[in-house]
Amino acid sequence: MKTIVILTLFALTLALPAQKAFDVYQTADRPRALALIGDRYHSPVYIRDHLAKALVRENIPVTFIENVEALTPEALAEHDLLIILRDGMNWPEGFDKPHVKWMTDTQQRAIWDFVHGGGGFLALHNSQGLYPPDGPYYELFGGDYGGHPEPYVFTIRVEDRDHPVTSGVEDFEIFDEQHTVKYYLDREHLLLRSMARDNLSAPAGWWREMGKGRFCYLAPGHTPEALGHPMMQRLMRNAAKWLVRL
Repeated sequence: MKTIVILTLFALTLALPAQKAFDVYQTADRPRALALIGDRYHSPVYIRDHLAKALVRENIPVTFIENVEALTPEALAEHDLLIILRDGMNWPEGFDKPHVKWMTDTQQRAIWDFVHGGGGFLALHNSQGLYPPDGPYYELFGGDYGGHPEPYVFTIRVEDRDHPVTSGVEDFEIFDEQHTVKYYLDREHLLLRSMARDNLSAPAGWWREMGKGRFCYLAPGHTPEALGHPMMQRLMRNAAKWLVRL
C-alpha cells in the first residue's frame, strides 16, 4: 500500500509542471499588444520577427504598426500592452534634411493615461531616443537618451535577479549598440547593466509602476542577433507577462 501511495504522489509531481505549461492556452481571453516598430536605422522586419516569436510563446496577440499616426488614444484603448522599438525622429523632407520629432502632445498624454489607467508599456532599445524634451513621455520613462558608440560585443549583467522580468536570465554577451542611457530612478528599479570590455557601463533595463499600470525598459535591440538572443527573448517574454499581470 505504501508503495502505491509513493508512486501515485511521484506521478502527480511529474504531471504538475506539464499542466502548468498548458495553462496559458486554456482561454481565448488574452491581453492584446500594440507594437510601434521600425525607423530609419531599424528595419521593422527583424523587429517584427523577433518580437512575434517572444509574444507567441506567451499566447499574446500583437498588432504591428509602422505609421506613427496610428498611435492614437483610440488604438491604445483596444490594447493592454504597448511596445515601442523606434526613435522619436521622422524625416519628411528626406534624410539629407533636418529631422522632426513626430510624437505629439496628444500622443504623449495618451501613453501617460494608458499606463496610469492600468496598461503596460514595454520600451525597447532606442525608444528613449530623441523624443520631445520635458514632456510626459520622458517623465513616464524615467530615463533619457545618452548616445551610443558603434556596435560591438559587450555584456548584459543582471543587477536584480529577484524580479519577475529577470527570472531565469543569466548574464550574456551580445553584439549590439551599447546605449549609454541617462537613468533617473533609484537602484531599486534597476534590472540590467551593460558592461563593455573597456569598462564603459550604463543602465540597460529597469521597471516602474505608475498609477494602475506598469513600465519596463530593455536596452538591447539594434541588431537581429541581440533581439533574437535566447536571454533577450526570455527578458521580453518575462516583461510582457509582468506588464499585463499574467
